Amino acid sequence: MIEKSNTPPLNGETVLIVDDNPQTAEFIRCLLLEDGFNSVVALTGRDALQIAREQRIDIVVLDVVMPDMNGIEVAANIKTLAASLFLPIIMVSALCTAEDKVAGLKYADDYLTKPFFGDELIARVKSLLRIRRLHIQLSQSKLRYECLYENIPHFYLSIDPDRKINECNRSFREIFRSCKPEIIGKDILSFFVEEDQPILKDFLTSLENSKRSSSHERIFTLLVPQHNHPVFVKLNAVYMGAESSGLSIVVAMEDVTRQMGLQEEKKIARKQLYRSARLASIGTLASGVAHEMNNPLTAILGFSSALLDRVEHDEKIDDEELDQYLRIINVEALRCRDIVENLSRFAREADTTQTHFSLTNCINDAIQLVRSKASRANISIVNEIKEVIEVYADQNKLEQVFVNILSNSVEFCQQGAAVRIFASVPVDYTKGFTIKILDNGPGIKQEILPIVFDPFFTTKTVGNGTGMGLAICHKIMEENNGTIDITSEEGAGTSVILNFTVMKKKTEDTGEE
Repeated sequence: MIEKSNTPPLNGETVLIVDDNPQTAEFIRCLLLEDGFNSVVALTGRDALQIAREQRIDIVVLDVVMPDMNGIEVAANIKTLAASLFLPIIMVSALCTAEDKVAGLKYADDYLTKPFFGDELIARVKSLLRIRRLHIQLSQSKLRYECLYENIPHFYLSIDPDRKINECNRSFREIFRSCKPEIIGKDILSFFVEEDQPILKDFLTSLENSKRSSSHERIFTLLVPQHNHPVFVKLNAVYMGAESSGLSIVVAMEDVTRQMGLQEEKKIARKQLYRSARLASIGTLASGVAHEMNNPLTAILGFSSALLDRVEHDEKIDDEELDQYLRIINVEALRCRDIVENLSRFAREADTTQTHFSLTNCINDAIQLVRSKASRANISIVNEIKEVIEVYADQNKLEQVFVNILSNSVEFCQQGAAVRIFASVPVDYTKGFTIKILDNGPGIKQEILPIVFDPFFTTKTVGNGTGMGLAICHKIMEENNGTIDITSEEGAGTSVILNFTVMKKKTEDTGEE
């Protein structure tokens, strides 16, 4: 027989009272009601099992001696029904020997002998309900963690102190097209390419020594035979330290293969952009270089023709005159060589290579490339930098920056204008330094100034400019840990400011740093 209380639950928790004595069951129900608990009464073991199947029960108060089955058997069946959750059982009995209590506690969580005080029963009920609530919270947290661990789109691994994998999530299994038993027990290092293994090993060791969470800036490569392309991952790890459970570190890996591919595509696009801008600059410089080489070639042809003419007519050439002619030819030939070398180095296709080099020499080389163009426009370029400044950057690309800036100055300034180059090097040169390129040309309109670095923006006529020169300069300076800015007023000239954050400075006299 089942008796249900008509009193609504005050705290949302329900007690199942199982006792074949209606008076005892009613006494317990009233005790619980006074403390705000709802209750359901079952007078037989079978009724109790039916209630446990059909209703939510939070705790059971169970008599040992029952007419159809004893309380121990009922407790065993209830525990089986509630296997996934902690359902506490308080066994109540007049049997008070140690053997009876031990037998009762085989399935029950507490044992109370009759007669008992009402306050004691309520206290035990509340105590076990607190444990049940904590157990439910723990189970929910565990389920959430397992769901997150299993279904997160990153690769998750748990490893023991020997770096053996003892758990892995679905994403990791899918990338290797393996089931869990094929992965569990293997060394985590075996899933990475050989060159990454020592670095990963050191990282995990340092993590275990420091006992904290950490991420590695390096991108690692997974060894996935099923893929025809490398799989790149960014790696984070958390030290757990639960060695008693065999768990040491949880490793999370984000698949960055697509991002790496996009970065490579951007790198190729930038390289092509640099090449286009460089070729455009070479085209602009070509006529100037031809003019620059015309004078030395004229001298070489003139003096060599004079010598050949004398030889053909068997005219005697004294040693002093011959030496003079040959020296002139040699000097002018070297001058041609230097012009061609500067241009070819400027045009040379190469990846970004950062080295220590003299920025002063780099600026002088850029000036040589645009000097002829400036001379024809009657514009002077003066390098006011006297000290030798060393930078750590890409020399070819920085030369491209100076060529682009100087070419712009020459193209926009009127005849008779001057372009001057200055350096501002602080005493504490490790903080960086500034190069300023100033001209006294027409300046830039204020409404145009904010967009001069935009790609494809140009004020030149169609066919005379790509609009990429300053955009390329901006990108090159950014890649070499520097910045570029322009200040200008219409009719008052233009200043281009190049800020370098890393440099070395040497004095010309001693060569000391």
